[in-house]
Amino acid sequence: MPIFIEDSTVGLKIDGIVSELYPELTKEQIKEVAHHVFHQVNINPVYDQARELIKTYVNDKDFNPI
Repeated sequence: MPIFIEDSTVGLKIDGIVSELYPELTKEQIKEVAHHVFHQVNINPVYDQARELIKTYVNDKDFNPI
């Protein structure tokens, strides 16, 4: 039997990605880059993809909405 996740939140640690790509940057520079990316990233494709995957899974499992 599968063990389901309790928290289905999707998160992205942008500062972690910045420091992974550019470990030589200072903490302040990492914060600056992360701030810029945070305001530029388009989350809508992820949202739309999640909606489609949910619809497909529910239809494939033939769940009956309550």
